[in-house]
Amino acid sequence: MKVLISGISGFLGHHIGLELLKKGYYIIGVDKRPIPSNHYQPDLFIQADVRDLGFRDLMDIDYVIHLAFVTNIPNSVRHPKETTFGNIDMTIHLMEVCREAGIKRFLFPSTASLYSHNPTPWKEDMPPLPIEPYSWQKLSLEYACKMWDLPCVIFRFFQIFGELQREDTALHAFLKAKKEHKPITLTRTLAQSAFKSGQRDFIYAGDVASAVVLAMKKGKDGEIYNIASGRTHTMEEIAKALNCQVRWIPRREYEVECHLANIDKITALGWKPETDVLEWLKSAPTQ
Repeated sequence: MKVLISGISGFLGHHIGLELLKKGYYIIGVDKRPIPSNHYQPDLFIQADVRDLGFRDLMDIDYVIHLAFVTNIPNSVRHPKETTFGNIDMTIHLMEVCREAGIKRFLFPSTASLYSHNPTPWKEDMPPLPIEPYSWQKLSLEYACKMWDLPCVIFRFFQIFGELQREDTALHAFLKAKKEHKPITLTRTLAQSAFKSGQRDFIYAGDVASAVVLAMKKGKDGEIYNIASGRTHTMEEIAKALNCQVRWIPRREYEVECHLANIDKITALGWKPETDVLEWLKSAPTQ
C-alpha cells in the first residue's frame, strides 16, 4: 500500500511517517521545503508545491494525508487574504487531483478551533463557530471534502505536542522559557483565576499519528473525528510542572478559555491516547 503525505517536512509529517513505517506502508512525501535531517525520511521525496502535482503523479497511490497548510492562527488574522487563498487553492487542487486519480481515501486534518464557544466537551455534531480566518478556512474545506466525489475522512486536531514540535507552539515556548530561565507569558481575562486560565486538551503527536493511520483504514467516509486526549490541563499547571515563572497579559479576543473534546467516535474504532502531557514534560527534549 502506498501513502502520499503532503507537508511531510513538518512536525506532524514526521510522526505520521514513523507510524506508517511501523505498519509497513510505502510512503511518498511532498513538500516545498527540504526534509530536516533529524526528521523521518520517506521512501520517496518530491520537493515541490502541492499545486504542481497532476493526477498521473497519484495514479498508483492508495491514500493521501494532506498536512500542507499555513497553520498559524495569529498569522491568519494578520494576513487573512493571503492565507485563505493559499490554503484553499492548494487543498482544492489536491482534492481534484486525488479524485481524478481514483485514490481510496483522502485524509484531511481540520481544527478544534471550529468549536470555539460551544459548551464543552466538544462533540463532532456541534455547530461549527469559527471566530478567526484559520478556522473558517478549515471549515470551508470540510464542506468541500464532503461535496467532492472523493472518499474522505476529516480529523479535528486539538493541542498537539511532541518531539520536533514547531517553535510557535505553546509547549515549545514553555520549554524554551525553562531552558533560558525566563518567565513565560500567559493570557487570561480579568475575571479568571490563574488556575482556570487557558485550559487545553493536549494530545501527543505519536497518539495523533496512530489515530490517523487507524482511521485511514477503519474510519467511515465523510465522518469527522476529534483527535484529543479527552481531558484538560491548564497553562498554569504546565508552568508549575516546569517551574516556570509566569507573566500575565490580557487574553486575545479570538482565544477560547477551555478546549475539551469528546473522543467517543475515535475510541470506538479501537484507539486510545497513551501519553499524558505532564508525564511527557518530565523527560521532554531540550528545545
